[in-house]
Amino acid sequence: MWEHLSLDLLAHVFSFLPPDSVARAMAACKHWFDCARSRSPPSRQPHWLVALPARAARGRPSCYAHDPALNRWHVLPLDLFPCPLRLVAPVGSSLLCKLAASSDLRLVLLNPFTRQFRNLPDLTMPRRNPAVGIVVRGVDATSDSSSSFSVIVAGGASGSCYEPTVEMYDTGPGGWSLVGPMPVEFAVRLTVWTPNESVHALDGAMYWMTSARAYSVMGFDLGRRAWREVKAPMADRLEWAALVRRPSGKLGLVGGDGDGQGAVWELIEEDKWVAVGRVPAELGRRFWGRSKSAATRCVGGEEAVYLFRDLGSEMLVWSESSSSQIKKNKEGEETWEWRLVQGRCCMPNIPIKAALLHPTLSRSSFPASL
Repeated sequence: MWEHLSLDLLAHVFSFLPPDSVARAMAACKHWFDCARSRSPPSRQPHWLVALPARAARGRPSCYAHDPALNRWHVLPLDLFPCPLRLVAPVGSSLLCKLAASSDLRLVLLNPFTRQFRNLPDLTMPRRNPAVGIVVRGVDATSDSSSSFSVIVAGGASGSCYEPTVEMYDTGPGGWSLVGPMPVEFAVRLTVWTPNESVHALDGAMYWMTSARAYSVMGFDLGRRAWREVKAPMADRLEWAALVRRPSGKLGLVGGDGDGQGAVWELIEEDKWVAVGRVPAELGRRFWGRSKSAATRCVGGEEAVYLFRDLGSEMLVWSESSSSQIKKNKEGEETWEWRLVQGRCCMPNIPIKAALLHPTLSRSSFPASL
């Protein structure tokens, strides 16, 4: 009976399975293999945390993926690349990465689960360490993949000078084009003080977190081509900070001070932030220990927020509790659940960059052309 099921019906059944179960199902017969490879069903699984080393590591290059449903880590080899990759941002079910061996920015789109990859064309001008961001304009409802997206590159160094311009890659025309100028002081701050994992596009604007004390947020309105600066909450006290997208669709900021205290804020007006969650003191002491909040990184989305330092250490996760509704306490903060998640066992303390994405084994979810 199973071998006579249509591809659409099989894809619907597979949508309830985690990726490792789908992989085992693909080994059952050619009919199931073709279904899983050619069609990507709507994902009913939570986002996975996918991490790449932030600097050169010993051994063969690999990507590390954490399944939150089973609390299990997977190692995905990346030995198909002649040089290491550094994570920039998620794009649908894929990752935008840069070639670590290149001094100028060179970008690659990668699906670490299917081992598909494509090189993006070279920029219009060489740039070292610019700020990079992604704007997804359409998502295929049947595959959870980006049907079209743009890559925004701002600032960077060119020769001995900073480059005060913005350029954009569009999957439609398929090439890079100059968008316009930017303030030189913004170009300097985005080049020197911007971690690329802390970038979000909301309501037609791109936001980057700048890590120079005091912390601030650089905003770029894509429609008006206008720049603005948004002050961060507790800006002069933050030891680490990152941007996330909130379930409300608003911009969120996660940060902590030198005393090992962490909090989540939401931008509700032009420069007004409100706290929506705080790390419980007991979990904070266990997570940071004597190191306080040093070297803390963060990645988050509408489902969860992850705080981490390296691959082998515990991660602190903030996510919805068993209740499907977001409740608030008397201080107005959301009563999501904070918990500790084990890091990748038997691994050295490798610094990582991470992203949240829905894993897929379907080759059809990868952009047909770039």
